Amino acid sequence: GFIGSHTVVELVNSNFDVIIVDNLYNSKEEVLEKLEKITGKKIKLYKYDLTDKSKVDEIFEIEKNIEAVIHFAGYKAVGESVKKPLMYYSNNLISTTNLLEVMQKYNVRKFIFSSSATVYGDNGEIKYIETMGRGKTTSPYGTTKAMIEKILEDLYFSDNSWNITLLRY
Repeated sequence: GFIGSHTVVELVNSNFDVIIVDNLYNSKEEVLEKLEKITGKKIKLYKYDLTDKSKVDEIFEIEKNIEAVIHFAGYKAVGESVKKPLMYYSNNLISTTNLLEVMQKYNVRKFIFSSSATVYGDNGEIKYIETMGRGKTTSPYGTTKAMIEKILEDLYFSDNSWNITLLRY
């Protein structure tokens, strides 16, 4: 996606080794070629689906030195989520819990989650601030983001060695 691609460019240009995992549902493999052209560096891509926990485990087994995960994966179209709610709940929640369980197994505790300002709900406020609580979401997409945030809060409460960041935009 747009934000993930720009993040990859910035990380690669800052000399981080980046691994992309993408099932290509919302993207195209040609984007990788463009990212490599922009950065001048080869970027690893695993064409895996994060809902397949064995594939997630395989990545962590192969890539021994993963230090952190930035999770941009997930279905993201509000309108589609209203038409296909089960698809959104299944993909977005299972992919995240699989990823977190495998991270825990391999003792990787730095996690950045691409959430959404939609978690604030439709409270009439235009200005959002970090201290605002989550509101009533208006789509299955937004609900999955709010649910994942709650999962992350519960995970941190159970084990505060996790370093978790929520990006809301």
